[in-house]
Amino acid sequence: MCFQLAFSQAESVWLEGLVRSELGNELYNINVTNLVTQQTVITNEQGKFRLPIHANDALKFSAVGYEDYYVKVDELIVKSRQLIVKLKAAVYSLDAVQIVKLDAQKMGIIDYKPKKYTPAERRLHTAGRFSPWQILLIPVGGMPLDPLINALSGRTAMLKKELEVERKEKALARLHTQLDSLYFTQQLHLPADRVKAFQYYAVENAELRQLLIIENKEKMKFKLAQLLVEFLKPNENEFKK
Repeated sequence: MCFQLAFSQAESVWLEGLVRSELGNELYNINVTNLVTQQTVITNEQGKFRLPIHANDALKFSAVGYEDYYVKVDELIVKSRQLIVKLKAAVYSLDAVQIVKLDAQKMGIIDYKPKKYTPAERRLHTAGRFSPWQILLIPVGGMPLDPLINALSGRTAMLKKELEVERKEKALARLHTQLDSLYFTQQLHLPADRVKAFQYYAVENAELRQLLIIENKEKMKFKLAQLLVEFLKPNENEFKK
């Protein structure tokens, strides 16, 4: 009797198993390891595997991207010889993530810095620029039609105006960032209700817009003082009249 009992405990059975995800999808290429016998099999495309087991064995299910899962083989599993396992997707926490924006220059495709277009610049660039010399290309069929059509329809002129408005809006935003409203009322002695009007007048000046881009505050303040004199001249003339 002791010999028969020992023989029955040592006898293995084949386990037919199925591995799925939490969403119910069959998982392919999952490692299934019997930790007692150290035998490992891999699930097929249907998520199925076949592995010899004994009672009280321990099975480990593992794969990249999923949490490890362990199963103790009990008498019920040995008797049914079937097992369905669901694996959870692994969640990895990172201490710090550095995002690097790659472009053609950083990737070594080109050795110069490509020009970046604003939305208004991109629309104007797409519309094309018409030049009279392009007419010479008509006999050879090389004249682009879009620039000519956009020039005749007035679209190019409209896009140029939009580009100018965009540049002024950006300059105005830079002016608000680099100098607060107190500078205009306390340093330039402008009435509070005339500050905004002067700011709109100032960003019309191309030199000031360039100073705002390079953030040269000393020259910017000097230029604003010059522009203020011009801004106040019409009001002085009206006052004299």
